[in-house]
Amino acid sequence: MESSVFSRIFLVSLFIISVLIVNFIFSPIERVIYLAKLKPEVKTLDIDGMSFRDLNKNNKLDQYEDHRLDTAQRVEDLISQMTLEEKVGTLFHPPVTINPDWMFRLYSLFVDGGKLTESEIINQHINHFNLYGNPKPERLAKRLNSLQKIASRSRLGIPVTISSDPIHEVPNGGGVASFSLDGFSKWPSQLGLAASQDPSLVKQFAEIAREEYLAVGIRTALHPMADLATEPRWARNFGTFGSDNVLSSKLTMAYMDGFQGETIDSQSVMTMVKHFPGGGPQENGLDPHLFSGRNQIYPGNMFDYHVKPFIDAINNNLAVIMPYYGITVNQTSENVAIGFNKDLLTTLLRDELGYKGVICSDWGIINGRHWGVGDLSIEERYIKAIDAGIDQFGGEKDTEVVIELVKKGLMPLSRIDASVKRILKNKFDLGLFDNPYVEVDQVKSRVNTERNIKLGKEAQKQSMVLLKNDSTLPLEKNINIFVDGFNAKSIVHGNVVSDIKDADVIVSYVHTVFNGNQPSGIDRLVDNVLSSIFPNQDLNFSPEILEKLDEFSSIKPLIVIVDLNRPAILDSINQMSSALVGTFGVDESVIFETLFGESKPTGKLPFEIPSSMKEVNEQLEDVPDDTMNPTFKFGFGLTYP
Repeated sequence: MESSVFSRIFLVSLFIISVLIVNFIFSPIERVIYLAKLKPEVKTLDIDGMSFRDLNKNNKLDQYEDHRLDTAQRVEDLISQMTLEEKVGTLFHPPVTINPDWMFRLYSLFVDGGKLTESEIINQHINHFNLYGNPKPERLAKRLNSLQKIASRSRLGIPVTISSDPIHEVPNGGGVASFSLDGFSKWPSQLGLAASQDPSLVKQFAEIAREEYLAVGIRTALHPMADLATEPRWARNFGTFGSDNVLSSKLTMAYMDGFQGETIDSQSVMTMVKHFPGGGPQENGLDPHLFSGRNQIYPGNMFDYHVKPFIDAINNNLAVIMPYYGITVNQTSENVAIGFNKDLLTTLLRDELGYKGVICSDWGIINGRHWGVGDLSIEERYIKAIDAGIDQFGGEKDTEVVIELVKKGLMPLSRIDASVKRILKNKFDLGLFDNPYVEVDQVKSRVNTERNIKLGKEAQKQSMVLLKNDSTLPLEKNINIFVDGFNAKSIVHGNVVSDIKDADVIVSYVHTVFNGNQPSGIDRLVDNVLSSIFPNQDLNFSPEILEKLDEFSSIKPLIVIVDLNRPAILDSINQMSSALVGTFGVDESVIFETLFGESKPTGKLPFEIPSSMKEVNEQLEDVPDDTMNPTFKFGFGLTYP
């Protein structure tokens, strides 16, 4: 047995090493190829006292280069000059990995192909990328400037658009599909913003995040999530504005206003609201990144309830929207994933709701998460997705497949043109054609400033929810505390003692059950890896945690801080604690400032807290806050006297 395990580890290691060596050998060759295709540097044309970028290097001012003209004129002129290959490249939105850790590096090699981004820009004409990795702000700005320079030396000089998932969350406040980049100001998770119930706070966060995004060159936010947390077991509740569709709509619009401004222009970061038509009602709480979670179900007939935040977003100048992976079971004429569902993307979204912007698929729907259309070939999936209404493919880069479909007459060029026009409109509106670069020497003065840090911490304070207090809080200034789950050396409040017997009170920090192992449901390497990231359906804390807390409570008064990535079964913890606080991504220093009364907790629960898994299993996935006897109801929250 041990020998067999060793052999597998050896073979996997050998495979990884071989891939790394091959990548190391061929990268210089790839670099030579794209360098040979680079056009001259972009020059400036001075006309009538104004400057214009000569993007196609023809020494004359084309309409698409003329910033005096309206966007529609510029789009029509540019698309008239584009080749089929250049048009198709615009339809793809793969990752760009900067300063990757080992997981992102392996992803880049095995899933993304390990291609040089520069080669994708020049050889495949791709001009949209989403950020992976953990670069410091200044390095990020330099790297994105370098990519813009490469793009400017393409035949038509079409700039790249860089997107990112949320990067501003306190590291312990997120979950899957969110990142916390070092060097940016830190704020609560989206759930934490929802706990404030304050649209002005959400808009303030978005304005500051916009400023920091602009400083480094990120121009599209792959957020917010307008999904509703109606299913407690769902792994991505952390990224929502909670269970209530009215609150979610208000906060989604405030979020959009902060990022985009009154109009989308050179000072905007475009928001990609997701995941249409609402990814919350997942069958048994399983996530559709994996085959086992492919079904979205509506046993309470609440489909329209989940669509409402998206309708409000559409009416609020929404320019990009992302459908989810799942199958909206029995809601349309065919049970296929949303990215392939024409009833949802064309009939509902475009025709009935009047949406005119870009529809960008979630990542990897062609080569990975093609639920309901797995029997179709790669070519047939592209045909079906584009016919359904997809304009752009997140995480994909099969440009040659779509090019051949057009050449063979299997995909009308007019349909490609329609998507390209929508996508180019956004680029022009953002001002990228006129100035895609950022001032690297200004990054330090615009990112993670003292003001931004302070406001981020204030927001964290407003997100904390006091669930129980038996007159234990706030703590007295010089009280002796024993801490569990915190970095004791960083705590400056109270007297931290190493021996629990010397404590007056115990403060323990626990995290929502996030124990991995959602069944993958399919034998793919990437899905098997993801299955260890997405949690299963059990919201109970482990016996080990409960036994530890019970022991603590028998010694001294116990204060429990629980970080709520999703609802958790808190009934036992509530009974054994003297005080209970829910957080959604809060720095340790902020937690203790609140515990010691330097600020009052004012947050309200953005979803209910069920009392048992029995009641969770009996509730309906699409109905908000419908367990029979919740430990804490939606909107509950105490404060200090």
